[in-house]
Amino acid sequence: MINGVLQIDKPKAESSASHIRRLSKLEPELKIGHCGTLDPMATGILVVCLNQMTRFASYLSSSEKTYQACIYFGKKTSTGDSEGEIIHSKEFSFLDFSSKDVENTIQKFLGKSKQKPPAFSALKHKGKSLYEYARKGIKIDKDEREIFISSIKLLSIIGNEVNIEVSCSSGTYVRSLAEDIGELFNCPAYLKELRRTRSGNFNVKNAIKLPQDRLPIDKIISPNDALNCFNEIQCAPDIVDKLRNGQFVESNLKYDSSTILRLRDSKRGFIGLVEYNEGLLKPKRFLENFLSLS
Repeated sequence: MINGVLQIDKPKAESSASHIRRLSKLEPELKIGHCGTLDPMATGILVVCLNQMTRFASYLSSSEKTYQACIYFGKKTSTGDSEGEIIHSKEFSFLDFSSKDVENTIQKFLGKSKQKPPAFSALKHKGKSLYEYARKGIKIDKDEREIFISSIKLLSIIGNEVNIEVSCSSGTYVRSLAEDIGELFNCPAYLKELRRTRSGNFNVKNAIKLPQDRLPIDKIISPNDALNCFNEIQCAPDIVDKLRNGQFVESNLKYDSSTILRLRDSKRGFIGLVEYNEGLLKPKRFLENFLSLS
């Protein structure tokens, strides 16, 4: 069985799900899942989990993301991006602002803040995506969610378009960020283009176009390497057996509480993930036939 991760560079005008479903045509028995949805208008890296690696998708999905975004100033759309209809326009020019002015303004979004999810999003409400309600004209108010922006940089200003690079927590909506930046300039704005360049330790520079004829075995990253964002511990067989059987194991490791760790056996074979918490190792997620995988 093939287990691991593929880094795919998603093209524009196709949903994440429909794009990676093409892999099933190459390997009909292949179980697939992706970590972090990209809107159809967006391009960039999709981290695709194969077979047993889908069991770990949630741990990869929660990683920080980096995007390059083009924001258009002077118009507001119904969806917050280029796929929506223009619903408001206003004359605007960046001639009255220096690059430093713009840089200082966008820097105000650094750190923790609250963000309201856009109406047109894949966020669920009673089992359905918000965009399904929005398309029917049904407004669903979702609570603001805490986000964290660790870096935001001005790349260029061309006419009414501002290009930025932003690194942010999982669950951050760059469409909403684009509109919020516009508000600081007292101007409607929308997200014109978006490209995800990084997802956790995965970079679009190493991503491939979706293959057309065969699964690229040589490009599949092993489960252990795919999860190398977590520190590694090696345990004796009796400890591994206890953890595999759902038991907690006492440990004198020096980690913060709730630290996720990669578990390897005495032969350095990858087993899965455990959590260290106040002197105990707790099982979290394991490969099924772990002895044959690494």
